[in-house]
Amino acid sequence: MLKDDLEGSCIASIIELAEEITEECPACAARASEIIVWAKEIRERRPSAEELAALIDTTCGTSLREDQRAMLIQGLRALVRFAE
Repeated sequence: MLKDDLEGSCIASIIELAEEITEECPACAARASEIIVWAKEIRERRPSAEELAALIDTTCGTSLREDQRAMLIQGLRALVRFAE
């Protein structure tokens, strides 16, 4: 369950949710594991805008429209700013 913590535990909540997904949906375990690894990396080192863009491009390829790509990168940048 996601926690409502004003002190920046959104990364911990993401990891917790991904762990629940891994347990409840074996078919989704590989993706959830990627989320866990990425969230832990954010906690340790905050990636630059260029690194986030490269992550999106590598993960999504050409499946996103440019406006979707831009919004996703912007959202990840916000997540990174508030990550602990």
